[in-house]
Order: sequence, then C-alpha cells, then structure tokens
Amino acid sequence: MDSTPQPPDAPLRPLLWIFLGSGLVLAFFVARFNFLTDDAYILFRYSRNFARGLGLVYNPGVEPPVEGYSEFLWAVLLGGIERLGWSIGFWSRALTIAGSGALLWLLLAFGRRRLGLSSTGLWAAGLFFATLPTVGIWTTGGLSSSLFALCIFWCYQALFSEPAAPRGVQAGLAGTLTCLLRADGPYWIATLLGLALLAFAWRRWLGAENNALVRRRFLRGFLTASVILVVLGALFLTWRVATYGDYLPNTARAKVGMSALSLERGAKYLLSFWAVMPATLLVFVFGVAGLGARLLRRAPDAFDAMGALVLTITATFGYGLLVGGDFMAMGRFFLPAAPLLALLFGVFVQRLGHLSRSAGLIVAGLCLASSVAPAFDMHVTTRAQRASVWFRWSTPDYLTEYEMWQGMRDRCQEWTLLGKALALHTTAEESLVLGPIGAIGYFTEMTILDLYGLTNREVLEASEPGTLRRSPGHDREVNIEFFDRYNPTWREVYLTGKDDVPEELLQYAEQVGFKVIALDEADGFPRNRGYLMMRYW
Repeated sequence: MDSTPQPPDAPLRPLLWIFLGSGLVLAFFVARFNFLTDDAYILFRYSRNFARGLGLVYNPGVEPPVEGYSEFLWAVLLGGIERLGWSIGFWSRALTIAGSGALLWLLLAFGRRRLGLSSTGLWAAGLFFATLPTVGIWTTGGLSSSLFALCIFWCYQALFSEPAAPRGVQAGLAGTLTCLLRADGPYWIATLLGLALLAFAWRRWLGAENNALVRRRFLRGFLTASVILVVLGALFLTWRVATYGDYLPNTARAKVGMSALSLERGAKYLLSFWAVMPATLLVFVFGVAGLGARLLRRAPDAFDAMGALVLTITATFGYGLLVGGDFMAMGRFFLPAAPLLALLFGVFVQRLGHLSRSAGLIVAGLCLASSVAPAFDMHVTTRAQRASVWFRWSTPDYLTEYEMWQGMRDRCQEWTLLGKALALHTTAEESLVLGPIGAIGYFTEMTILDLYGLTNREVLEASEPGTLRRSPGHDREVNIEFFDRYNPTWREVYLTGKDDVPEELLQYAEQVGFKVIALDEADGFPRNRGYLMMRYW
C-alpha cells in the first residue's frame, strides 16, 4: 500500500500553498466551533491552585490530594499561564490552535516525503483533516486534545519515516510528551512501538532484513526510544504515587470500568461516529483492504508506514470501544486518528485519480461534503439510523452531534455565570455538593464535593460501575445525601431568569431554606438574569 516516495529535492512551494489553503479552511471551522467545555475548567482549577503554590489539587487542604484530571503536562503548562496572570481561557485555545496547525503541516510534509503524495493527494489529505468536525471542535475546548494528537503523530513519524532506522530520541521525547499530556497516552505509544517491532520482525521473517548494519540501526533507534520512555515514565510514576498515593489518576478509576454494558456502549460510540461521518469508515475499509492485499502478497513493507498507519487507526477505534465511549461531541477520542485518516484519504484519492481523474475528484468531493455536513447539522445517514446507535444513555432523547456541541457550549456559559455569581456571595470556608464541577468550581473558592467521584475517592468506594445504562463518564454517581457526613454548606444552586420567579415564589423559597440573591447588571450579569438561588443544607 506504500506509494513511491518523492525525491528529497521535490519542490516545496506547492506544499506551502496546500498548507495555506487547507489552513484557511481549518481556521473557518475552528472559528465556527470555538468554545470552552466545562471539563476543561476542572483542570483549570488544578492549574490555578498550582500557580498559587498549593500544588496540583482541586480542593486545597484535602489529604491525600486526588488526581481528578487526566492531563498532567497541560495542567502544569496552564499553571504557568495562570502564574503570569494571562487569560487561561484564551491561551488554552491559542496553544491548541497552534497544535492543530502544526499537525496539519506535519501530516502534509510526511505525505509528500514518505508516502509520495502528489498535489492532488496532498490537497485531499489537507482538506479531509481541515473539514473533519472532530478536528474543528477539539482544536479548541480548553483541553489538550490537539496537542495530544500532534505528539502521537510526531512519534509515529519518528518511528516510520525510515522504518529500518527509527529516530530514537525523537520517538522517545514525543512518546514521553504523549504520556504526560494524557493519562491514556501509553496506549498509543505502546501501540506504535509494538508496530515498529512487528514491522522489523516481518521484514526479517521474509529475509529482507539480513544486513547486520541495518539491524543494528533499527535496534539502536528502538532501544533509545524505549529507554527514554521507561526512565522518564518511571520518574513520573514515582512522583504520581508519592503525591496521590495511586499509580492511576482518579479519573481513570471513575470513568473506565470494563463490563458488558460499557462494551456495548463503546461499540455504539464507534458506530455512531461512522454513521455521522461515513467517509471515515470508507477510508478505513480502503486501508484495511490494502493492508490485507499486501499481507497476502507477503510484501516486506506491509507493516511499514502505511501498514502502521492503518493499524494505529484500528487501535484508536478500538480504544473508544474498550473504554465505553466518551460523552463529548463528535468523537473526541478518535481525534488521534484524524491525521492518519487524512493521509489514507490522500492515498485513496490519488489511487482513484490514476484510474480516472474525474472519478477521483467526484469521490473526493462527495466524501468531503459528507464530512462537512455534520458541522452544519446535516447528515448523509437518516436520523433513525443514527438514533439506533445512541450511546448517551443518561439522555433518553436522541440529539445530533451538533446539538450535543451546542449543549456543551451553552451549559458551560451558564455554569460560568453561576460560578461568577457564587464567587461574589460565598467564601472559601463554605462547601457545595455538585455534579458539574468545572466552571462553577473554577470561579469559586468553595470546597466542591463531586457527585461523580472525579475529585472525591469516597464516591468510587461507594458506587459500582457497569450496573446501570448511563452515559460515558457518568458510570459512578452517589445520591446527594451521601455527603451528609461532611456537613456541607449548600446542596443546590442555580440561576433564574428575571421573570421566571414571581414574588410569592421567592418568599416561599426563602421559607424552605433558599438564600435568594438578586443579580446586579453592574456586576456584569446579563439583563435577563434575575436571582441566584442557593439552598442551605
């Protein structure tokens, strides 16, 4: 399936034009979906406390602290942003936008140099990446998603640019950054290292790797990468256990629990992704078929760049299935596959173009249109087909992925207002039991008791995952009364519209234990906001 690489002196100018053109398309979709997700604010609170010298903790003073985040390096980096007094909301997005731009350049350069893509293939790859809604949405959001995908691709490139001579130092550093950016990073790095070893063993088995010098070059690069990963990984793991008393982050224990129900949900998560963006399935099938053909022919390079690309996509789809999916919109867990799918699409279109240029352009246009459509809440598949693989079981009514993104955006904005209102009327000595602990927790100083157990270990000890049909990431939950033992200050908080609560209802609310606070436009609250409602415990 490998194409013939272009000569190293192939002109660079066309690649720059393709990068700029695809980058403009990417910029349009990033601007369209520019937002912050509530989950990012959980990590922002850790970063804020880190910047204050309190350590990577959510609730200062709680011992032992709880690792209720999954993105260590991102938390530290944003802690530096907080320390400088810069806007964490702005810079978290600026950095990830830069990450997607760098990823676009790397995939185009790799496609030109290693896969031998022509201008047609490169345009196809660049536009596929730029128009995929998963990329557009998760280039922002406040999480490190695009940087995570960038580091995975960097590691892939370092290992497979020259399969017989992997760049060990680059692969080791890229792999380490991947593992530090997200707690599930080792899954992808182990996959890539395993595929590099598989490619080497396959070539040896076919007698294509008999040169002792070539074998030594491969083993030197592979072992260099492995040693860097093991040494730096061991240091980080030692720090994690010493700080949090656990070798896994609490988020992994709270969100991931293997069961028949979670596997069913994960399968529907994958099927839903394909139903919303069917071009990804078409390209994937093309890649698998090509790999199968090369294996049947016993091609020595079957597991090199293109084979590893297909199998890494397979592993990424498998990850979403195994962990039971993800609640967030447009298949966030599949973002690491986006640059690889884009390259595969470039090869696909180029191969079609060799048979019929017009057929290649037509198929490319149809595939790109099917990818763009969900960004405007339009779909190739029917609503009934997509509803049949609905995996967000806590939400009984089917919503499109675009509607899910709108809901995530709007809820975060609502909770940001609520957090800012609470900040004016509460103190650090008070406490609140809460489910959405992101923006509300970030903008207040109160101790937050988490109903879903991300930042409270006690919830994990009192709940069993995989027993109810819940949405991804919400398998564990306790009743609000579970926190009676802590004697919290508040049990319920929300905002009202200005005309939503008549005077007699406000009086009744105060009688049954609510503190009713009128919101002032002078404090920056919208005109249509009326009252902050806080119910005493």
